[in-house]
Amino acid sequence: MVGTIHRLVPLGDTLAGIGIGATGPVDRGAGVIHNFDTLPKFSEIRLVAEVETRLKVPVIIENDAVVAAIGEHRLGAGEGASRMLMVTLGTGIGAAFLVNGEPFRGPNGMHPETGHIPIVSGIGRCYCGAEGCWEQVASRSALQAMLRQHLPSDVPAKEVIPLAAASVGRNPFIREAFDTYGSLVGRGLSILHTHYLPSVTVLGGSAAAYLHLFEEKLHRAIERTPAFAVASAIHVARLGDEAGAIGAALVAQDQFAKR
Repeated sequence: MVGTIHRLVPLGDTLAGIGIGATGPVDRGAGVIHNFDTLPKFSEIRLVAEVETRLKVPVIIENDAVVAAIGEHRLGAGEGASRMLMVTLGTGIGAAFLVNGEPFRGPNGMHPETGHIPIVSGIGRCYCGAEGCWEQVASRSALQAMLRQHLPSDVPAKEVIPLAAASVGRNPFIREAFDTYGSLVGRGLSILHTHYLPSVTVLGGSAAAYLHLFEEKLHRAIERTPAFAVASAIHVARLGDEAGAIGAALVAQDQFAKR
């Protein structure tokens, strides 16, 4: 990683600092990731201190959903929104809520892990200890698992969703899988809308690119009567998979560029 960063710095420029976005839980103060389930090689080591020592520049670490949200708020689909919710549909589900560009945080600056809100029952416990987490049924990984059973077994994982999307109009089982997925994404989103009352919601992660295939059921899942409806415009992330990297760089710039 250190060698890659060195190669990315343009000739003649000086590296001012580094921002890292990582799947949580993340201890920002200690610079440590606590996630052996999805980031085992980077967990429980003094990552920030190690990178600072090797590169001789200040380093900051942040939850990956937070940096993606900051990227989209500054330069993407949520640009300038006063209350913006970001949800990333990837290997798991990450979410961050910004008020005037600043992330909502819990005690000691910890980030709420809202991908682990229970929304279903009867599917067993998540690695977080809860049963039926949103992440278990509505991540990109979950969508791949739903679709794979309707495709040849030798289809590579990265081609499952694109191949299924291309045949959704011809295969009613694939159509049903996307509908089910949209309902499950919407169920969790409905909870977050109720709690945070965002004016803009941005969906990121690789599954978000297929929103057009599941948005009807998603919108149906978040419908409310007028008195309880949340008027949140829903957009696909404009920065795509780069939102997190861009946001992490912006966080580092805010912290270190003036030094």
